[in-house]
Amino acid sequence: MTSGDVAILMQDLLDSDEVAADDSFFDAGGTSMTALTLISEVHRLSGVSLPLIDIVRNPTPDGIARLVTQRGKQAAPARSDAAGAAP
Repeated sequence: MTSGDVAILMQDLLDSDEVAADDSFFDAGGTSMTALTLISEVHRLSGVSLPLIDIVRNPTPDGIARLVTQRGKQAAPARSDAAGAAP
């Protein structure tokens, strides 16, 4: 998920014409309730779950996209060469 994807989600949730990559979700009119909806949409689209505190600490599309990338890498199971071999 890119920061552009997150910005589009934020635009839709906040009924805003434009959200820049460095715009704060909360400064743009987001609340804790709309942040929960944002978290739900991020999870639906990326499969990554973020706690609300992450949105509070990283409220920009850039910050949220970075978290999704980091969490996605952490959640991906490590695969060894042997794991991919046929039995």
